[in-house]
Amino acid sequence: MECTLSDLSTTGAGVRARDEMALGREVLLKLEVEPKPITVNVKVARCEPVDVALPGAAVWRQPGYAIGLSFISPSAEVKDVIRQLTRGAAGIEQSSPRVLVLGDDDEISKLIEKTLAEAEYVPRVLTHPRYAVSTARRIGARAVIVNLRIDPEFSARSILENLRASAATASLPVIVCARQAWLQQAHRMYLNEHRLRLLLVPFTPEELVMTLDLAIQESS
Repeated sequence: MECTLSDLSTTGAGVRARDEMALGREVLLKLEVEPKPITVNVKVARCEPVDVALPGAAVWRQPGYAIGLSFISPSAEVKDVIRQLTRGAAGIEQSSPRVLVLGDDDEISKLIEKTLAEAEYVPRVLTHPRYAVSTARRIGARAVIVNLRIDPEFSARSILENLRASAATASLPVIVCARQAWLQQAHRMYLNEHRLRLLLVPFTPEELVMTLDLAIQESS
């Protein structure tokens, strides 16, 4: 598969490609770097159509995809090369951005909070959706992670719409965690149309951090 590298972090990479890739697919990524290329196994954590905003709020969909790849057990040599490539950049780890975690008090939210803290983010877990916008504004959130059950009636939709309707959170990247069994085609269409990122449950800590890294980088 031919692709163009768009982002690189210590946990994964972002690429642009013409072809769609299935979530969870594992492929071999080759990075053309000096003095010699490196290869690393990666897993597709995100795949979204590339949209370009035009004047008048119109959106033109290009024939391509933005794909997030998480590294799978990279070798020590690969880790060293990636650290050198990312050194000196305004890394996410250095800025310690605050992230609002909106969801139920369950094991998934606890995993998100623990993983983000270990990755040097500053998570703020909130179990009361009505305070989402005010809390995001108060803590200066750089992103929102939503861990709410997606039921057939899509009751979480009103929460997502409130996040997009407020000036304080309208431009923030939003990641929605959901199980495959919960999702209907209408749910996927809604998430795609409103540019909400989907992270399928279960996920690994690396996939979570990689998805969040790319979301914040692309929104900056």
